[in-house]
Amino acid sequence: MSSTHHFWVPGIVIVPYVLIYKCVVTKSFITLENHAEEMKRYPYDRVLFHPGHLCSTCDFLKPARSKHCSICQACVSRHDHHCVWLMNCIGANNYKYFLLLLLAVSILLIYGTLLGYSLLYQTLREIVPPDVQAAMKGWSMYLHVWSIVITRDPKIGTVTMLMLMTAPLAVAFLVYHTYLIWAGMTTNESAKWADWKEDVLDGFVFRARRGQIQGAPPYVDLSDQPWPVQSDQLLVTDGQPPLEGYILDDTSNRVSYHGDANRARPVDPQWVGIHNIRDLDNIYDMGFRRNLADAFELPVRQKACI
Repeated sequence: MSSTHHFWVPGIVIVPYVLIYKCVVTKSFITLENHAEEMKRYPYDRVLFHPGHLCSTCDFLKPARSKHCSICQACVSRHDHHCVWLMNCIGANNYKYFLLLLLAVSILLIYGTLLGYSLLYQTLREIVPPDVQAAMKGWSMYLHVWSIVITRDPKIGTVTMLMLMTAPLAVAFLVYHTYLIWAGMTTNESAKWADWKEDVLDGFVFRARRGQIQGAPPYVDLSDQPWPVQSDQLLVTDGQPPLEGYILDDTSNRVSYHGDANRARPVDPQWVGIHNIRDLDNIYDMGFRRNLADAFELPVRQKACI
């Protein structure tokens, strides 16, 4: 190994352990002390998260994008998932460490695989004659020769094989979370959007614009500065468009009616059926750069409404 490898290897090996420690000790729990600030962190989109919902365990209003974890026994800000390997919830405060951990582990495994291959290739050139190397044409011969090399140097061979098999898993997790950032979602929210997709495909969802509906409640952003992306969509999920004389409950996407709900009423033409999940606004998707900044807890609140 060159002096460059001797210099870089210890640092690359240490980084994932530091990030594991940060992921474990950093909590994203919502408490009575930080509840007021967490209520201002994200606005309610009234699609996945609605105002007025009370956590029955923590006994306070649930902030947008939060979820109560039954394992941690706490509500978690910007809940992504509960990691069984870290025994901690990944949320607003430690998601950046989790992303960096995936990146560091992916780099470490790819680098280790290439380094192990280079060391094993040195062994191959030492023990395998050049004419045999030139004859390594078919898969059978190729695997047979490399099995001899790994047997000759079992420590490096075993570790290299282990890294070769686990690197795709780490890279796949990194790619998946990169996609979630690009889409403006968390792992928890991706499951919620999957439920919405089923309702949309079944024709249960109808949409109108807030300014078109008389008496519709105004959009409320509890933060001091406006969220960069806002939406004026109103949704109902009753399986049919609202009829005239309805009362809209904006916190549950349901409607009720004045008087006899069974009497004949005309359909309100302002409501349009949604047949593609992309037609629903996701106010948490601010574009990849802002989504990434939000994941790393950098300021993103600049006016840019749609």
